[in-house]
Amino acid sequence: MLLASCGFSARHTLGPERLSLGIKIFANEGREPDLERRLHQQLTLAARHLVDAPLVAPSHADVTLSGRIREYHTRGGVRGKDNVLLERGVDLTIEASLHDSSGLLLAGPVTLRQNVGHTTREAGGPRAAEDRALANLAVGAILDLLVDLEQRREKSQTAAPKTP
Repeated sequence: MLLASCGFSARHTLGPERLSLGIKIFANEGREPDLERRLHQQLTLAARHLVDAPLVAPSHADVTLSGRIREYHTRGGVRGKDNVLLERGVDLTIEASLHDSSGLLLAGPVTLRQNVGHTTREAGGPRAAEDRALANLAVGAILDLLVDLEQRREKSQTAAPKTP
């Protein structure tokens, strides 16, 4: 309660004069149709929890998150007695970056890969594994981009000449 009253927030800022965030639908270069829509949902959820800026339409945003699903693969896995398949998995790779409203690159691109397994007896196994992978990738992409954004900001502040 004390932290809330002093203005503490665990959410990250995009920086001064960057008041809003827009998230574009990622391009999908993988083999699974409509995966980009599910990734967009996970990116939106992650941004709401991690970023201290309102989400707006990308065309009206000060900062835009964009990227692509680079790869999607399924894999076989562990086999038991009599060569019965017990476990499978999905492997996803995405690339993401942050741009300002004029298109200037602010952070990234970052590339993330997630490999998630599921048992063959798990209800909704492949879909549940994809959902876990997408959620992990969304959080990872936003955090990596926020770190990169902060490092670039600090670097530009230290590189700027100081006026007397």
